[in-house]
Amino acid sequence: MKHKHFQINTQYSRLFAATLLAMAGVQPVIAQQTEPTEAELKAKSIEKIEVTGSRLKGVDMEGANPLQVFTKDDLIKKGYDSVSSFLKDLPQASSAGTFTDNGNVAGSDGTPPGAAGVSLRGLGSSSTLVLVNGRRVAVDSFSNGFDSFVNVNAIPMSAIERVEVLTDGASSVYGSDAIAGVINFILRKDFEGHELSAMYGDDTAASDFGRTNLTYAGGFATENSNTTLVIDYYDREKLMNSDRPIDVTFKSSTRVTIDGKDFAELWCGSNRSNGGARCQYDYVIERAIQPDTKNVGTTLNHIYRMGDNKEFFAEAMYQANTGGAYDSAGSFDYTLNGNLATIPAWAKAEDAKNGSVNNIRVRSRYPEIRTQEYDATSYRLLAGIRGELHYWAWETAATVGKSENEVIHTSGYFSVDRMRAAALNGTFNPFNLGRDTDPSVVAGLREAAPRVGESDVFSWDFNIAGDVYDLDNGAIKAVFGGEYRSEDIFDRPALIAQNGGVTTLGASDAAADRTQYAFYGEFNIPLTEKLDAITAIRYDHYSDFGGDANPKVSLRYRATDDLILRASWSTGFRAPSLSELGAGTSLGSNYIDCGAGTPFSALCGEFGNPTGELEYDQETLGNKGLDAENSEAMNIGLSWNLTEDLNMTVDYWRYQHTDIVDVDANTTLKACIDGSAPKVTSEAALAGAFGCVMDAGNDLVFLRTGFFNVGAQDTDGVDIKIDYKLSTEIGDFKPYFAATRTLSYERQLTKDDPAEDLLGKLSGASETARPEFVADSGLDWSLNDWNASLSAHYTSSLGDGDFKFDNDTVDSWLTLSASLGYHFNDQNKVQFTVRNLTDKEPPYASSPTNGYASSVHDWLGRVWTLRYTYKF
Repeated sequence: MKHKHFQINTQYSRLFAATLLAMAGVQPVIAQQTEPTEAELKAKSIEKIEVTGSRLKGVDMEGANPLQVFTKDDLIKKGYDSVSSFLKDLPQASSAGTFTDNGNVAGSDGTPPGAAGVSLRGLGSSSTLVLVNGRRVAVDSFSNGFDSFVNVNAIPMSAIERVEVLTDGASSVYGSDAIAGVINFILRKDFEGHELSAMYGDDTAASDFGRTNLTYAGGFATENSNTTLVIDYYDREKLMNSDRPIDVTFKSSTRVTIDGKDFAELWCGSNRSNGGARCQYDYVIERAIQPDTKNVGTTLNHIYRMGDNKEFFAEAMYQANTGGAYDSAGSFDYTLNGNLATIPAWAKAEDAKNGSVNNIRVRSRYPEIRTQEYDATSYRLLAGIRGELHYWAWETAATVGKSENEVIHTSGYFSVDRMRAAALNGTFNPFNLGRDTDPSVVAGLREAAPRVGESDVFSWDFNIAGDVYDLDNGAIKAVFGGEYRSEDIFDRPALIAQNGGVTTLGASDAAADRTQYAFYGEFNIPLTEKLDAITAIRYDHYSDFGGDANPKVSLRYRATDDLILRASWSTGFRAPSLSELGAGTSLGSNYIDCGAGTPFSALCGEFGNPTGELEYDQETLGNKGLDAENSEAMNIGLSWNLTEDLNMTVDYWRYQHTDIVDVDANTTLKACIDGSAPKVTSEAALAGAFGCVMDAGNDLVFLRTGFFNVGAQDTDGVDIKIDYKLSTEIGDFKPYFAATRTLSYERQLTKDDPAEDLLGKLSGASETARPEFVADSGLDWSLNDWNASLSAHYTSSLGDGDFKFDNDTVDSWLTLSASLGYHFNDQNKVQFTVRNLTDKEPPYASSPTNGYASSVHDWLGRVWTLRYTYKF
């Protein structure tokens, strides 16, 4: 604990020292200046507008990048109560990799409880860069599988002023993780006065899906400063599968085996399978559609105008999220002595039919569902100075960020050894789903197995921007800068979980740290009166794998005053995540085919060759030798103001993503055969290296492997967006349409695998969706103090996945939402919204066992919210 506090204090000391040094450097200048008037200060704003996708400030970037902007009013009118719910509907993010906060309670390698991430273009949450006010934040200390991501639930929604979504590769500007694009959350600032907002919402079904939100925003201005403070509280009840008429596609079973014959227990009545020999068990109904959560967050933005064209700025963000995650009761398989007192009379009677007492095998479920409680806290502090020197503008800032997580397994998780012993000695009664066991006994067999994680980041950045050379058509504008960043992360499950000592809980630890520095340059070059080029190049160097340089070239052509044509090409990269580099031991099993003509026959011996197959134990570890993933992105599009009130943007995009990091046993198996990896007779002889252990019969019995740069994926498509404004005597009408049509999506798991076409399908163990077409459209209306909207969200049909059994196609899904608002006066307003206005059920999908494609559809049903805002 002392070490933890020392790390925190060291980082805060860095930030404090950087701030003091910067301020000390300008104090003598300030003392010599005559204080300007308030009007002069406001007239001369030091901060110039910077658009996501470029660090060039004060440059007209209209139409240069495929950028979408969503204001806080847009989110409120559509009834979104969280950042993750908004991002899931975003057409460019409504595909593979975007995940919500349902959580996977099955183990440490799944989606962290309470967390949510976003993936643009289906390239993965680790390939989409998330920024707050244009700068990085700490990644979540728990990974999604092994993908690092920023938990968007750690960003208070009520503090957001707008969200900027760049759908183009941006590693040349922002560095790692911006392969698919950038989502930049701009928080509220320069606010004056006070604002109170209260929201309550629920569903219209009999269930209690209540949601409460309370927000205070305060702006405190002086002659030289502005401080904006936002405090937010959010509380949501859980919604279970049992609250909806879900058409479950698969039920598991329980059974008791006596003298080689299966029997159903009495608890299930006539709800049986396998000719009546087993009880059907609906485990899906015990899971959550959306779990409960309680969040408290605050943000602060402070600006102090120091004079002499200098400005001090500071930001602070704090978010604390707590809640639960739920899954079905875990399963067990125990073989009991037939004389145990817990054996029910009917089972003893069946056992006695052959004239002897025999062992009785029970394969069933524990008496309580698995639940977790999570506590996630994130911090962010930033301080910096910006100013002007002659014709150049400069800025520097230091940032400290931290993410802390703890998960406690509160019920449904038991000690493997103590539970088995209790079942075998009769303390725990495994019959009748364990419900005849005293609850205090069950509670005493639980294992909380706490899992803790922490992610820290410290960064310092600087840039200077101005004109470097005058051309006939204008000046070449440039920005030069650099960045230093250090990261430290660990994910530490309880030791008993790592050793496999907790029922249905797999766990592995991870720990790693690194430093990184970068230098970049970006230029706006007016080639002709109508054609300009925006070029950028950035070099990043990481302490754990080396350096990577990425360029970008964009062209913008103003064909007319109303038509802009644009094109861009760039390369990108993703640094290996700290989880992939520092992953701890994960144990499992695997197998290879044996016999003539099989690729790994050299690892088969006296046992494998005659049987044609060989099973072996596999240990998976992080790989310090990973290289960066690489990408190439292209965008060709236009922005066209067909009239003064009608705008259309169309963009064709393509991404080629290579060297994707994944676990690959085949790479190590091949290395064992060609001699580049050790092939030994004991685990100890491997000495920590990846390699193979062979037995005396020359059969593979153990493989140590890990992550390698082996995968690739290609995708392309078209985005279209249309906005129109029509002013009439009965109000202003603003129809809009935004859609993404994905033309192709191919994924190659390893270099030896053929490319698989995944577009328009559910695929993989989690049945991830990659729809061909996703669209948002709507109509906004306003008249005097009234506003209203009607919107639609459409997802095209899908193939029904890898495990389908009675359905070929998942139908398309169209949901409607509506809102109505009224401004009583400048101080008071009210907004009422309804999502899924017609209470439309998600289309049936047989491949996922829950009966619907939860990665793109939901079972929330009709949900309403009422928000009241008071300004004073």
